[in-house]
Amino acid sequence: MRVKSFPIYLFMLYLGFVRNKPSSLSCPSGEFALKNQCVRCHPSCTECVGHELYECTACGVDEDGTERFLQQGRCRLHCPRGFYPDRGLYTCQPCIANCELCTYAHICAKCRENYKLQRGICQPASCEEGQVQDPESGECINCETGCKTCSPDDPELCSSCVTSFFLYRHQCRRRCPQRTFEDGDSGVCLSCPEPCADCRSKSLCLSCQAEYFLSKDSCVKQCPDGTYGDTSSWRCLACHSSCQTCHGPRVRDCDVCPDGNLPLYGQCPAVSCLQGQYYDGMDSECRSCDVSCKTCFGPQALDCSTCFAGYVLDQEGSCVEHCPPGYFANSASGLCEECSPKCQTCEEVSDRCLSCKKGDYRLFLHQGACWSNCPDGFFESEKGTCEACDGFCLTCDGSSSQCLSCVQGRYLEDGRCGLNCSLRSYPAEDGTCRRCAAHCDVCADARSCYRCSFLYLLLDGVCKASCPEGYFEDLDEGRCVHCHPTCATCSGPLSDDCETCSPQSPKLYEGTCSEDCPTGTYYDIAARECQECDRTCSGCSGPEPTQCSECKKGLALDPNTLRCGVTGDSSCPPRTFLHQNQFTCQSCHSHCQSCDGPGATACLTCAVPRYLHNGSCVSECPAGTYSSSEEADGVELGFCLPCDRVCATCNGASPKDCLTCSSGHLRLFHLCLSHCPTGYYAEGAGCKKCDSACELCSGPGPDSCLACPPHLLELQGTRLCVEHCPHRFYQQGLVCRQCHGSCQTCRDGTPQGCVTCDWGSTLQDGICYPRCEESHYFSEDEVCRPCDSSCRHCFGPRPNQCLTCHPDFALHALENRCARCCQPVSNSTDCCPCGTSSELCVESPRPTMERGQISVNLRSQVLQHTSAALPAALFIALGVALAVFGLVQARARKRLCWQERYERLSGSAKARPDHGSMPHGVPEPEDSGDEADVVYTCRDGTVYRRYDFLQDQDKDTDGELEPDENTYLNKS
Repeated sequence: MRVKSFPIYLFMLYLGFVRNKPSSLSCPSGEFALKNQCVRCHPSCTECVGHELYECTACGVDEDGTERFLQQGRCRLHCPRGFYPDRGLYTCQPCIANCELCTYAHICAKCRENYKLQRGICQPASCEEGQVQDPESGECINCETGCKTCSPDDPELCSSCVTSFFLYRHQCRRRCPQRTFEDGDSGVCLSCPEPCADCRSKSLCLSCQAEYFLSKDSCVKQCPDGTYGDTSSWRCLACHSSCQTCHGPRVRDCDVCPDGNLPLYGQCPAVSCLQGQYYDGMDSECRSCDVSCKTCFGPQALDCSTCFAGYVLDQEGSCVEHCPPGYFANSASGLCEECSPKCQTCEEVSDRCLSCKKGDYRLFLHQGACWSNCPDGFFESEKGTCEACDGFCLTCDGSSSQCLSCVQGRYLEDGRCGLNCSLRSYPAEDGTCRRCAAHCDVCADARSCYRCSFLYLLLDGVCKASCPEGYFEDLDEGRCVHCHPTCATCSGPLSDDCETCSPQSPKLYEGTCSEDCPTGTYYDIAARECQECDRTCSGCSGPEPTQCSECKKGLALDPNTLRCGVTGDSSCPPRTFLHQNQFTCQSCHSHCQSCDGPGATACLTCAVPRYLHNGSCVSECPAGTYSSSEEADGVELGFCLPCDRVCATCNGASPKDCLTCSSGHLRLFHLCLSHCPTGYYAEGAGCKKCDSACELCSGPGPDSCLACPPHLLELQGTRLCVEHCPHRFYQQGLVCRQCHGSCQTCRDGTPQGCVTCDWGSTLQDGICYPRCEESHYFSEDEVCRPCDSSCRHCFGPRPNQCLTCHPDFALHALENRCARCCQPVSNSTDCCPCGTSSELCVESPRPTMERGQISVNLRSQVLQHTSAALPAALFIALGVALAVFGLVQARARKRLCWQERYERLSGSAKARPDHGSMPHGVPEPEDSGDEADVVYTCRDGTVYRRYDFLQDQDKDTDGELEPDENTYLNKS
């Protein structure tokens, strides 16, 4: 992908070749050769072919520490759309095809317009039903719920709906609002015909507007014959059957009789009989009504015209206590009058519904009326009622929270009413959140943007892909900003940010446009910019920089060559040196403040922020030196001075100024020491403080102590310092020493020194007699159970309840677990260093290479106390000699236990039958006489029984067999 930038690079090289002509002059980084002298590049360039900002050939980190990336001869802070910053080459490399924004070569974040991102590739957009292509990202985004198609500028504006939804004012709704009906053919909500207030189609009205009566399925001003207009329900209701026209439902409400005659007192029959009788025209007599009728017009129960109190006349002419479904009892007329056509049941009046009629279309009950659509503020529920919308919804659809419009002060977005609109949308006058214009993140309306999307630029309220001439792209602020008036085009707002000049200030020099070139420069017509004169010139005319018109102070002008040089006692100006011809002053390297040659290693002094080191001016002093400065002739000169020998790096000459230490030294605070002091241990290249429990230590934590402070006790066989001796230890001086293995607590380390015993052992005369054999313990249910396999003796079943360990294993004093003794050539990580004077781990089990590390401070302590230890060593040697002599005498007198005959108790030895015995056959101590065998527990916790204890111990044993492991006490 980087091949595309190669032609640009070749073009810049060609431009440099044409402008500068081939020259043998080699300029340092950050400068270019211009007519046999090195000139600095623009500050934004790392390498260049000219000193303007559009003449860069390589980029990097600029003087302000900001990364810049090469794109078409400029070192940019941001790569343009379609490119990503390559932080290895500091160039802008192209994204994959049709990608507008990317972070790496094959990772696209946004595709170009009419493309969408699929599996990391930008492909032509073909969105599914209910989706539309986002004009900004090119992605397919979902339309509003129910939309089949919608506006790409605002997905909430639907243009058609999916099945079971209906379009109404650019919204797709499950139910149409009042005064409209659902047209299944077109999928839209159509207005009801005038003067309908509610309808199901153009020809089926359900209720009428004011002053109109509902007659069957239409709305009329005047009800037809045989009906009258009921102003309570605004319906045309049937007259009594005896009337042709009427003004009410009763028999006496007739206006015209069927024969065209007028009624008598509102009633049509010509003959009047007594109450409870009717006129029989066959016999011309009044006959009795049925007993259920108060008045009638025939003999049957279906011929009633009025009823007694408590009864009403139904539509069949019968007197009944309760009206049938679809009717209600009108107490004023005494009739069962028909409910509104929309009511299944009603009460008191015809249009006060209790339930709605079910049929071809569904009706919804609301405040005693049945509607095809619920009024604003309510939605049609599955229960067939109108339920209220949520508090902020003015209208809703399908559920209380799916808003269609909002109360004042709230704005509709994604079916919710909020106080504010989300990013890239604005609150419109119609109470909805509308999408901002393309590429706009924050806006006031569709035409006034405040902030644009990344890499788009705001100009006069509109987001643009690029700025017009006279503006520069401020990508950090996302705006098009006016250039300085002297610039035609620019890269910033300042007067020295010009790329090309305006006609009023036509001459460009280092980004600044002016009417004339500044002093020390001349106008190069070919390059159309001002170029620097030679450093010896205070003014020059060109076309060469060495064609001086005036010289620097102290130099003289050669009228033949137009060069400035040294004469008499004068000297070369700063940052130049005298050529071998003793006249010409040549420029130093750009890094040097003064020099004796042209190279970068010929510097004599450097100006801050560069520092002199071995003839070169460096921006940072190397390791082993620090930066220093002093002022001379108004210039602050920088030097790299050596650190103290104990420092690897430093910020001053003192050994207290070290930042890191040299080899063989350890860092403690600001000091570098040859060894760590008391209370510290060496770790890596520094000294760390010992744990508060240690006075001397070999590492971190409380289990690395080498010496304990006065207020703590040393725990024998470990590297721990404790306040009090734990179980199975007793205090002797400042040391906690191990009890005999049979004791839980003790007063000394002998088997006869026990104070308390473990469960299952019996204490008598300071000795703990066990009930169980080796590798078993006495459980709470008073049974001997096996120890964990890692234990030789134990007080419980777990591996951390050991009392003694098997050979080549040692006991960790506080954890009561056995760990294998470390071997010299082993790299095991779960072994412990075993003590020679006890069966305890000297320290916690840990990797053996850690145990092999010996603290430097320990060595120094030993060296310091060697002389003090010599007398003590002599006393120890004398003690050892006396001990050896005693052992020899004891062996000669057969006093040592291993010369007697012992049997290790294994559960098979039997006591005398006249004694009650423990589980392994040892007599109970309280039942034993002086003649009983003695039970003895060795130092490792093993229990033995000795035979012939009372026999003559001077008996000759020379002929006896050498005892084995089972016949003498364990020597440990």
